[in-house]
Amino acid sequence: MKCPSHRVVFLTCGIVAFATFATSLHAQEGRASAVATGDAVARFQVTIDRGADIGQHFGSLFEAQTADGSVTIGAGFQNGYNTRLRADRHAVQFFVRVAGATFDAKAQPLPRPNEICGTYLFSRDDTVYSTYEGLKRWDNQSQRWEEAQGVGGTEESMRVGTGLMEFGDGTVRYDGRTILDRPAGGNYHLFYYVDGYLCFYHIDRREGGYRPYANDADGFSKLIACPWSSDQAKVDLSKAIVLTLPIVGETTFAWGQLGNQIVTGSNVGGFYILQDGKWRQLLKPNLAVSYQLYSSLAFEDRLLMGQYPTGRLFEYDGKTITDRAGGPPLPDNVSASAREAQTTAICGGELFVGVWPWGELWRYDPGQDKWRFQQRMFSHPETSKEIVHPYDVENKGNKVSNQWGQRVTSLVTSGDSLYVSTSAKDPCPWDAEQFPFLANDKWKSYGAVYRIKIPGHLGAPARWTDGPTRFEFVVTNDEMRIVQDGALIGSTELTPELAATLQGKRLEFRPVRWGEGIYGKFNGKRIEGLNF
Repeated sequence: MKCPSHRVVFLTCGIVAFATFATSLHAQEGRASAVATGDAVARFQVTIDRGADIGQHFGSLFEAQTADGSVTIGAGFQNGYNTRLRADRHAVQFFVRVAGATFDAKAQPLPRPNEICGTYLFSRDDTVYSTYEGLKRWDNQSQRWEEAQGVGGTEESMRVGTGLMEFGDGTVRYDGRTILDRPAGGNYHLFYYVDGYLCFYHIDRREGGYRPYANDADGFSKLIACPWSSDQAKVDLSKAIVLTLPIVGETTFAWGQLGNQIVTGSNVGGFYILQDGKWRQLLKPNLAVSYQLYSSLAFEDRLLMGQYPTGRLFEYDGKTITDRAGGPPLPDNVSASAREAQTTAICGGELFVGVWPWGELWRYDPGQDKWRFQQRMFSHPETSKEIVHPYDVENKGNKVSNQWGQRVTSLVTSGDSLYVSTSAKDPCPWDAEQFPFLANDKWKSYGAVYRIKIPGHLGAPARWTDGPTRFEFVVTNDEMRIVQDGALIGSTELTPELAATLQGKRLEFRPVRWGEGIYGKFNGKRIEGLNF
């Protein structure tokens, strides 16, 4: 690239000898350049030291905008959590976003992972997993779902350093050894390992439904955070930070991290923060009012959270929670009641949101501050303001009146694509006698998985390193590439429209924002950037 280079070095936490960092950087330079040279339209190098892997989110690597504001290029690690499943912390994303560009990306249906009316997805190491009716992995080469091993059929796994942490069935394993056993009473679930704390809910409902907490013998919900690192054989429960919640049965749909805060919103409106080794309550639970947070996503300097019953995004800035009243917008022919922004993800430098009860998929372009309707993930029934949920009339009299509302349960990025899954309220088997209105395979719209290739997006599994590692992000006349320490880890062809927009351009950039951008602030020991 022919524009002037911009370099910045800053320290976010910890102390590292810069001489060692710089020596490693220059030692890698020749190898990386050999892979990513030639016809580059834009090229950025970022060397980082992530520090010890204690489950933290790593955030943005850089973001750069052309002098005329027409093109934005950036990279980073997504900080997201969607209804009990977390985005892959080790997957690095790279995007090219063109101001005002629209794309007609078609949702390609994939084979079903199960024969029930729903599934939830997560990704690890550039592989997509389905978590209902047994754990399955999507094999892109054979184009089919394959059985996978896991602790629990509806739970997840994540990389911590070079090891694998697995959650499920009330237990936690790391590298094949159990580090947390099931409790004597109740159950542990909804695990979240971040900033050196293994967080989870301990719930024992005993007899009865949701009710104010009286004493442990009557039942309880407890928020627990236990210090743990990969060199420990077991989780030491004697060191747990515990908060007994006000409502028995209180649980969560979403965890999140913002700066030095770990947050969780409960299914009855509570909002709790772990900071400086203590839990505190920001919002009180309320059994009389619906208020639920279904997802969290780092977006610049705050967390965005999908809310019910507005169906909009709320934002948390570290102090207060605010309704972002602008979106996702309300379509013309649907009710404003009982809407739920269940899923959020960053893909192609834009924000994607999935909304119940009509299975809507929305996109938000931060450069244009504009929402666009991507598509509805269901083709039936027709939308109507006269009902709140799909099939409210046909389903009348059945035990769960809104069972056939339409959820976008997962938005998972892998490679150059966004994977989208759907579900009914509960991923149940279809009963032809009880639900005849979903005959002729209409029920198969629930539990479907789609793949959407997103122009200007590329993700790749980043190799873990103790100490510095160098990434190069390259845009050529016809493709995007990610290189780590001299090895190509990801590439994708540009769409003809994007290639035509960039071809022959001399991209002059404003000063690059190193360690800042759409993925939140860089959260590691050190970062150094260079663009050419």
